[in-house]
Amino acid sequence: MGLAWAQDPLVVDGTVVNALSGSPLRRVSVQLMGGGQVEPVVTDATGRFRFVGVKPGRYRVQAVRQGFFADAGVPPMVEMTVGSGAMVPPLKLWPGGSISGTVSDEAGEPVAGVTVTLLRRAYLNGRREMVHVLNTLSDDRGQYRLFGLQQDRYFVRADAPRVAGETMLYPPTFYPSLAEAEKATQVLLAPGQEQSGLNIALRPVTGFRLAGRLMNGLTNTPVSNTGISISSRGSRVTAIGVRDAGGKFAVNGILPGLYDLASSTVYDRRTIQARMLLDVRRDMDDLVVTLQPGVQVRGRMRVEGEGEVTWSGLGVAIESVEDVIGGGGMGRADAEGKFEIGPLTAGRYTPKLHGLPAGAYLKAVKIGEQEATLDLSGAAGQTVETTWVVSMQGGKVTGKTAAGAVVALVPAADQGLRQSRYKAVEADGEGRYEVVGVAPGSYRVYAFTKAEAGAWMDDSFLAGLPEGGVAVKVEERETKAVDVKAQ
Repeated sequence: MGLAWAQDPLVVDGTVVNALSGSPLRRVSVQLMGGGQVEPVVTDATGRFRFVGVKPGRYRVQAVRQGFFADAGVPPMVEMTVGSGAMVPPLKLWPGGSISGTVSDEAGEPVAGVTVTLLRRAYLNGRREMVHVLNTLSDDRGQYRLFGLQQDRYFVRADAPRVAGETMLYPPTFYPSLAEAEKATQVLLAPGQEQSGLNIALRPVTGFRLAGRLMNGLTNTPVSNTGISISSRGSRVTAIGVRDAGGKFAVNGILPGLYDLASSTVYDRRTIQARMLLDVRRDMDDLVVTLQPGVQVRGRMRVEGEGEVTWSGLGVAIESVEDVIGGGGMGRADAEGKFEIGPLTAGRYTPKLHGLPAGAYLKAVKIGEQEATLDLSGAAGQTVETTWVVSMQGGKVTGKTAAGAVVALVPAADQGLRQSRYKAVEADGEGRYEVVGVAPGSYRVYAFTKAEAGAWMDDSFLAGLPEGGVAVKVEERETKAVDVKAQ
């Protein structure tokens, strides 16, 4: 972006305007980031701002106002040298939009107190899921309004409160009046657009029954005086108290859908627990929920190669690779590189480290002296001792692409510890990028200007791209230059 130099030395001038109307915006907080500490300023009634006494350096100019949004990409940059000033081209902010409508029941009457939730699709660990954006309640006329929204594609869902004693229930209902999330209509909201008339009609259904027994896996005896929680994906939680001496439980009115069932208690001063995924499409009267001791994972860090690592505060994550909410755990290493995470439900996991120094990567996880996966399916009640090997000899991939593009390094499907091998960085204003701490192996390099964060971890998304990325193989301490076309 071109800059015209101002006459006043060490001064940065500019204006902020509404991107739709072109009119000036007052009371916008403008910040200079990088190059040195600079106090924010606020635009006046004409949308103008001025920074005085800026130290030499390179700064990005960012404007923020509640209810407005900047263009995606890299904010404009100014470079201040001794005796120079800068006039920034007008900064454009887009006004937020709104979505509104009415919620009614099967008789056409408005329903008050309905939780109306705005969702969008996003990638979580390579899986595309609906994530919460905002919610509100319908008023006494059944009306709702969600506002201050960024341009995007959204889903709208209505969750009606339960009425005590009713046998018919209203399932979570997506616009336009559908219970199945996969059939819901996306609402495309343009900048500043007011989408009205998104009405949702609720239709009652008969809930299903869940019943079964809670068992102690250590003694093969029933468990009582504890509880079970049943959580639907992105919606309500049902709590069940288990008081029956035989460990029996039952609950009615469970709506169709996917649920995460969880339970835990203490036996012989040890926590025993269970977690399972339920796909409720009918009455389920024969559930057996077996509580087992959790798995404790103890670990210590070991470094390979030249260089030092400050272990204290290093983030350690053990993430579930199974489709169960709440699986896994996180912790931090101490000054000696030791940590402990647990109790974890027995299952399959993948390791990750957060906060490694530049050039470092997680090389292996060992149990004893053998490299191992974190398959803890058969480790209930055990303490698993692990060694996490960190190498300081990571490779590097550099190159050029479009300014502000996100460059993603995607590991080959057969690469070990694959989840920890993905890398993503943002190219600078001139399109230069650098990825460091690359583990040895085969990769494809992609560059995106509009892809959702994390989309590059979804192989099906990558398979549908017009450009297949650039193949590169990296060895330890090797630098590879790869220019890639953004898409």
